[in-house]
Amino acid sequence: MRKQDNPVFVLGVLVVVVLLILAGWLFLPWFQDSSNAPKEIHLTVKQDSLPCFLVISDIHLQPNLLQANIPNRDANTGRDLWDSTQNKIKSVLSGAASYSKPKFMIVLGDVAMHTGKLTTNADLEAAHANSGTALHDLRTMAETAHVPLIYVSGNNDPWDGDYHPFSTKIFGQDTGGKTCWPLITTIQDDSAFGQAQIIDTSKLPLGIYSAYPLGKKGGLRVILLNSTMFVQAYTNQSNQQAEVTDQMAWFEAQLAQASDAKEAVLIAMHVPLGWDSYARKDFWSDKLTYNGTTLQNAFLDLLEKNQAGIIGVLTSHTHMDGVRRLYGKGKKLVAVDISVPGISPGHRNNPGIKLISYNPGNFSLQNFRTLYENYFPTEKVQSWGTDQFDFRSEFGCPYGTSIRQYLQKLDISTLQGAVQSIYKVKNGQGGAGEVNPALDVDYK
Repeated sequence: MRKQDNPVFVLGVLVVVVLLILAGWLFLPWFQDSSNAPKEIHLTVKQDSLPCFLVISDIHLQPNLLQANIPNRDANTGRDLWDSTQNKIKSVLSGAASYSKPKFMIVLGDVAMHTGKLTTNADLEAAHANSGTALHDLRTMAETAHVPLIYVSGNNDPWDGDYHPFSTKIFGQDTGGKTCWPLITTIQDDSAFGQAQIIDTSKLPLGIYSAYPLGKKGGLRVILLNSTMFVQAYTNQSNQQAEVTDQMAWFEAQLAQASDAKEAVLIAMHVPLGWDSYARKDFWSDKLTYNGTTLQNAFLDLLEKNQAGIIGVLTSHTHMDGVRRLYGKGKKLVAVDISVPGISPGHRNNPGIKLISYNPGNFSLQNFRTLYENYFPTEKVQSWGTDQFDFRSEFGCPYGTSIRQYLQKLDISTLQGAVQSIYKVKNGQGGAGEVNPALDVDYK
């Protein structure tokens, strides 16, 4: 009898096959997710040599005062803190540090000082002028370093005040560069793809546009959304649903174009989706809809449909650090939202900026490094030193595994502990009741 006909031999082969399948399911990410999730590409370069980009947010500049004269409740950034922060940003953009020079920079909004309680024209004019100072300084740093700069509108940036509709009037406050915004285009010193450029500004009056930060042939599309209009506090409520529908239809078309062109997509906006631990409710209004469902569900649907090309989501607004896992209808991870801390320390966070590295083969996000000034507990501005932490060390992620790939498998207790550790940018431990409910954003 041939061994192939021996039932013991056949049974042994079947057992081996089953064991191989189980091993693959346990250890290989593509066995676990047979959807259109992004595939990993093996890294062949050292971690600190990976290309990266810089993200900053929530400056809230009030340069007529020193930080010591700004109450924390006002949550603004004084002249001395902004000066020391600029020195750190310049150092990072120069490539002089132990990590690679950023390929581009993103500002996630709220360059203006807080305008929620401002009621007079003089107050608003001061906020406008301060915004112009911040934009001028940011543009100058980017142009000097030959690093493209992308601007995202925050809820404090609108011309008429907090949570008002976006207006391009803010760009006119940077008199030397008012025609340059919202994208400061420049050619990277080592760019093989040419100058950063706008893709589509047809909806810029809504505060949204798309750009190629690495040039048209760079393979990366950044989609900039205006999530201020997604919240309940948005002032133009009579036209809010129409504006949201317009923005979401444009967003859906942008994702389709990127998919057709086989481009990687990075999504950036100011206000995140999910739970607002401060207000004890969702950030986005549940009364807003798109494609027959709630706005949040519709957004998650689009992420799930296009997840093969989406490398991540960037948000800020809370002034805190951390990550959010975004889940689609099938309870599967569809994207990771990386939170960017604020420069302003008004929420008891140390001032921080964030470097995010990516795989040059497929743009999958590999690590983030938060650089911070140790402002607390003395509440005294000092020169930024070398204080920093990174995702890999704080979350226990091995090199060669992307942020998304790792968070897809990470148990909730480990995730909670890691985010609580970095939430306040190393000004003590973040509270479990504040941090934990916001970690996973589910389809409802």
